[in-house]
Amino acid sequence: MSEPHRFRAMGCAVVVGGATASEARQIRQLFARRDRAFSRFRQNSELNAVNAADDSSLVSELFATTLATALEAAVATDGLVDPTLGASIVAAGYDRDFLDLADGPPATNDGSRPGCWKNVRLTGRLVRCPTGTHLDLNGVVKALAVDDALRLLAGPGFVSAGGDLAANAPIDVALPGGGAVRVVQGGIATSGRAARRWLRHGEEQHHLIDPRSGKPARSPWTHVTVVGADCLAADVAAKAAFLLGADGPEWLARRGLPGRFLASDVVVTNGVWDSALERERACT
Repeated sequence: MSEPHRFRAMGCAVVVGGATASEARQIRQLFARRDRAFSRFRQNSELNAVNAADDSSLVSELFATTLATALEAAVATDGLVDPTLGASIVAAGYDRDFLDLADGPPATNDGSRPGCWKNVRLTGRLVRCPTGTHLDLNGVVKALAVDDALRLLAGPGFVSAGGDLAANAPIDVALPGGGAVRVVQGGIATSGRAARRWLRHGEEQHHLIDPRSGKPARSPWTHVTVVGADCLAADVAAKAAFLLGADGPEWLARRGLPGRFLASDVVVTNGVWDSALERERACT
């Protein structure tokens, strides 16, 4: 495989393996389009235009299909991965690009902004949101970009963004806290509070909002890693399992998804993860 292509997009490092120069250029353009459409930090993004609308908006096909995916993720996770938490994450202090965040006044989030995804209406390209609802589609945007970018590769390769990865050929992936796992095909994603965290009046905040409270989740895990059929499936499941706390390993197991949980230096894996590793060892 040729030397990987590297660039930054959506506030994270993107690495593409196995791409031709033309494919790498297309992938860079794909990420740039998604960033322009869905960034909370671009004043002219389509997301901010929808959030500024009083009632309804006619959106692009890309926005409509992405929102539909986000709403499907909410259904699949019983509302744990909720696309209506934009106001909550701003109230927690994440109101600018992560690299520009600094300690500031206390977070203003009083828990009065729980998720309301069931009240969002999407009819074709027409979006209706309750007054005061701010969408934040980052629960699916990056993972969708990874999966869509992988489809642009004619040969074997992978696409990784901020550590979330999709591959169409076997690849060894480093794990939080040490070790590695071989992903034969599909996606792997990690959600956690160790990287995207900041201070407000000395109190730690992070970006994984619990829709039941509208506040940063109080989870025992620092990282949750899930392997799925693609990056989107893995990423949505990892977020839900993180938010579920101690119930996360069993929640994943009931869905047949391998999960690895890290709390400080303690590693917990569910039975599906262990079985998958045993099968891999038996084949090598």
